[in-house]
Amino acid sequence: MPVFDNTNFLVIDESQNREGEAGGSSAAEIGRLISENGGRATFCDPAGCFGFIDQHKITHVITETAGFADEAAATETMVPVTTGKWVWDSVALAQKRNYRLYAPSPAPFMDKVVVCVADNVAQGDKDTIYAGVRAFGGQYLDALLRYTTHLVALDLTNNKLVVAANIRRKDTGDICIVLPHWIDACVRQQRHVLETPYLLSNPKVLQTGKPDFSADGGEPAPEISKLAHTLVLAHKSVYLADDFAVYLADDFAFSEHLRAAIVSLIETLGGTVQHQFDLGHIDVYIGKHRLGAQFQQCFAAPRIDVASLHWLFHIATQGHYIRPLESNVLHFPIPTRGVPQFQNLRISITGISGDARHYLAGLIAAMGGTFTKTLDCNNDYLVCAQRLGDKYHAAHLRWPDVRLVNHLWIEECFSTWLFLDATDSRYASISSLTQPLGKTRLSRTSLEGTSLAEHIIPLDVDDSVGDSMAEQDGAERFAGSASLSPVMQSPKTQSPAIQPPAPPSPLPVARFSSFKTAENSQLTDFTQENSKTPDIFTPSPGEVVVVDTTSLSSPVTSQVRAGRSAKAKASLKLHSDMKDLNQYTSMSKSSRKMKSYMEQLEKTATPSKKKRESADASEPEPVQPTPKKQKTDTEVHLVAILTGCEQILTLTKSDVSKLLKVGIRIVNDYNPKKHIDTIVAPRVLRTEKFLKSLSKAQKIVHPSFLSDILSRHTLTSLSWSELIKEFNIEDYLLDKVVPVKQINDDLGVSGKASGLQRLLSQDLPPVFKGYALNFSLNLVGGADLISSILREHGLSDSKTVKFTAGTRKSGLLSMDGGTTILVAHKTKDKKAASKIEGVTVVEWEWCVKSIFHKKAQEYESYII
Repeated sequence: MPVFDNTNFLVIDESQNREGEAGGSSAAEIGRLISENGGRATFCDPAGCFGFIDQHKITHVITETAGFADEAAATETMVPVTTGKWVWDSVALAQKRNYRLYAPSPAPFMDKVVVCVADNVAQGDKDTIYAGVRAFGGQYLDALLRYTTHLVALDLTNNKLVVAANIRRKDTGDICIVLPHWIDACVRQQRHVLETPYLLSNPKVLQTGKPDFSADGGEPAPEISKLAHTLVLAHKSVYLADDFAVYLADDFAFSEHLRAAIVSLIETLGGTVQHQFDLGHIDVYIGKHRLGAQFQQCFAAPRIDVASLHWLFHIATQGHYIRPLESNVLHFPIPTRGVPQFQNLRISITGISGDARHYLAGLIAAMGGTFTKTLDCNNDYLVCAQRLGDKYHAAHLRWPDVRLVNHLWIEECFSTWLFLDATDSRYASISSLTQPLGKTRLSRTSLEGTSLAEHIIPLDVDDSVGDSMAEQDGAERFAGSASLSPVMQSPKTQSPAIQPPAPPSPLPVARFSSFKTAENSQLTDFTQENSKTPDIFTPSPGEVVVVDTTSLSSPVTSQVRAGRSAKAKASLKLHSDMKDLNQYTSMSKSSRKMKSYMEQLEKTATPSKKKRESADASEPEPVQPTPKKQKTDTEVHLVAILTGCEQILTLTKSDVSKLLKVGIRIVNDYNPKKHIDTIVAPRVLRTEKFLKSLSKAQKIVHPSFLSDILSRHTLTSLSWSELIKEFNIEDYLLDKVVPVKQINDDLGVSGKASGLQRLLSQDLPPVFKGYALNFSLNLVGGADLISSILREHGLSDSKTVKFTAGTRKSGLLSMDGGTTILVAHKTKDKKAASKIEGVTVVEWEWCVKSIFHKKAQEYESYII
């Protein structure tokens, strides 16, 4: 399937505004690339595209700079806005990339930031940090991976910090370990603040007691709110009106430093914060839940806007004021009780990615349902954008119990807080005529009818990166195929209902309308816990800094005072842990020191149990070594590698273990020295794993083979012969599940017979045996990656060259017959290719089609 199949692009042609600039791709080049890969492009200049998104059913906007005329509509409907480089990279990798990594200029201040928060930070602070980071252009992962850029922690007493040090050592990447105060400073100043004063190893922010530092990390910045206000207004076209009075509800259990950051942000936007509830002096009430007397009084006063923290972040990023009930449904506080019928529902999504997917997942979780990234036969609903994709076909053809609905069903269930009939034609219709996502609004009538006698359902923290690293169904994500699949889910246990006082009589209406309107955004809501801020100290010169910041965000759970002895022990333990960690980090940088340390450890290690037994015995006897328990090796009958399966199947460690027990070994990455006989993929792909594994694989099976096996409750009791009899692998071969025509189209093969038969033949020699190829530096993905793929298919020698008009045949590798082949970029190397003589210059497609045909193709169709 083409990368941009059924995708409508709006390409902003900025050529008139960029005359004389070097580099970049023209709108025409981008349009051609989109068309060649199945998409449709509509072109327009930045000022003349107003209304195009709705008129042309646009799904993606391509622009190098923000500020085009229809940007508000893109924000409202959560249409991805990205750059031309995203198009090039998506085509090169044969899958839609995470568009949030390709932000148009000016990029948001959290651009390229991927945050992970340590487990000892209060849940309320953690959720708010994640929401803020995502709102201002960053992403988050609640598990530490090599993609994490910042770990937010309070002290050294957490496992994630040790893991972060290990990741930094192995992958030579720097994970900044910072205090939550760094996030606070970024929010206050509305810019990416230098991390140095906030590093946990030397937290100047705590030593000085100053919350903000200058851009270079030096002295604390004076009058930071005025500075931030100036910085914000420099990037906004509309000056926000001053002195709108905001009241932050008590159901936000922020830590003191985080609450101060939110207050500062409000002041930065031109508002003031009311610390005492006074209905007559409040213009905006910001709360988490639709609960309590204060909420009811403010909601009953039409002049007061009742909003959520999502709304505050939204107007901060957009630079416009908009009333919450006239924007995104998440811009209003949510009920504290889920929709009862949603409690046990498992709901997955297909054809919707990025912010839109994150938004729908938040609605599902808020109503009490479970959002699953993957689809299996246990799902109840699949939200579809179109009748395409592996998930759709699996639900439609294999699992009739999975009900298909459009996004409108989720949005209107949320807006009415009712379980609506999914068989209604408005929700069962899956077509482009459905109301665009993000257009649903809350009505005051439905809100007044919502019961307020509710109990709280906290939301689990989900990752913002996992869903969006690759957009399309079946695309391969960065985290690997055999990884955990986080879900957004509400707990099964519920607290007793809280009965609030009856709402007061309506107050006189005085419409609050001193702000201009704009569009909406989306975030997830958060769960808060009480916390407090510790005293600030200044260490003496030369003293080892040990910062006990546990109380910064930890909830106060007891009034019993801990003894001084216990406190002293804890302090010593923390000091010792920090010293050990520093020593270990230092040693890990030197292989000689680490080797010496391990040898010393082996010599000094003495089993304490044997010592005690020897001391207690009246007559010492020779100690017999306890025989080690022999590990029984399970016979392996099938070794498989997964690629592009994430939208259908994501394996947990438990799943991998179960499969191994019945004779199926799953490998995460391709290794030329290890055996692989099976590729598990939903279709013919062009990923690195797929292309390399074709050199060894004997069969390609659909991921439903593994998902059906894992759905069997008594799996481990089966022998291999019983398993194969019940789940005949021949029935799951890719050309038995996917139409042969689609497979042949993807392979570029003609005829009615499946092209997989020749592709998987082990009798044919390697495609590139005896070939010596040259690779241009301009190749997307890198010459080294392409060379490594072709070496698995017999490539003898290769050379990477900077292909220019001055490149000559004498500087290139030639084959025995004198033929010189240069694999180059179809567009970027076109000019140089026209001037070189005696060299056959072909595009990367020649290599791919040669692999798919199991035979080197003629050059003519691929010459640049």
